[in-house]
Amino acid sequence: MWRQKHKCLFVLTALALLLSLLGLAGCPTTVQTYTLTVDVSPSGSGSVSPSGGEYDPGLTVTLTATAASGYTFDYWSGSAAGTIPTTTITMDSDKSVTAYFTPLAQTYTLTVNVSPSGAGSVSPSGGIYDEGTSVTLTAAAASGYAFDHWSGSAAGTTTSTTIIMDSDKSVTAYFEEVGPTVLFSDDFSGDTGVWDTFSDSNGSVFYENGWLHIIDQTAVAYCTYTMAHQYFTDFILEVETKLVDGTDDNWHAVTVRAQDEDNYYDFGISADGYYNLIKVVNGQNVTLVAPTRSSYINEGWGVTNLIHIECIGSNLSLSVNGHLLKTVTDATFTAGDIGLDAHSLAGNFTEIAFDNIVVTEP
Repeated sequence: MWRQKHKCLFVLTALALLLSLLGLAGCPTTVQTYTLTVDVSPSGSGSVSPSGGEYDPGLTVTLTATAASGYTFDYWSGSAAGTIPTTTITMDSDKSVTAYFTPLAQTYTLTVNVSPSGAGSVSPSGGIYDEGTSVTLTAAAASGYAFDHWSGSAAGTTTSTTIIMDSDKSVTAYFEEVGPTVLFSDDFSGDTGVWDTFSDSNGSVFYENGWLHIIDQTAVAYCTYTMAHQYFTDFILEVETKLVDGTDDNWHAVTVRAQDEDNYYDFGISADGYYNLIKVVNGQNVTLVAPTRSSYINEGWGVTNLIHIECIGSNLSLSVNGHLLKTVTDATFTAGDIGLDAHSLAGNFTEIAFDNIVVTEP
């Protein structure tokens, strides 16, 4: 009996020693884990995957932040750092990470229109802008147009305007068609002006009822004229003319590029339906266009004809009542004064009246 008790005690003692040795050898009885806590700020601004959990020691965890609509990822804080949406942490202890997001800037659309189409342009031509952006618009007119005004989300008559993008904006730049630059004009409405007026045995020049009258009594030899004392190079000239009294066998003419009384070009039409163009050099006539009949010239007394002359470089052209009659090339005179004249070719006299002369840039 004693021997059996002694044997059992020996076995128990050996078993206790074995368990003690195993404990000293480091054999754990449980597994250690670490906790990953993930937060998002502000709430609802985005999400993080994975959203946290329990991880074995030494495990590498990759976190990915995804912004909600209207937000963008900003940065990590806590156990992670950086400004890119993906970050990696090693679970060697409990970890706490927060992903921060910021609201996206509100954007608005700027729409720019031009009226009429092709009349000009606006810079910038529109686009999408962050809320609060100040945008300066500048209008530029196309050839033949001038800027007039802004409408819509902008106002004013200056070519530049500034708007603040606090909502969607629509702006229209309005342009208007403009005529050529007027270099000189006269409607002869007064009793005096730039034109020479006089009266002698050969003829007279005078203002009457809003017209400038020229009476020529010189028959064939000479003409009666008056000068404007203006100086033009390239230009377009228009003037209305009519036969008031006397013979219709005449010239009512326009002098251009005059150097003096002996050097100039002279464009003429007659009340009986002819036109011509001469050049006078040192007092000598040179025919550039011989007298030519045209059905476009209104004939008779009291009827008006519109003379249209273009002198551009060496090109000289004559139109009457909207119809081109002749174009010639001559470079003798490139600039000078303008004048009006009447020339009686038969009878005792002719009286011509002129009105609404306008000289413009080509």
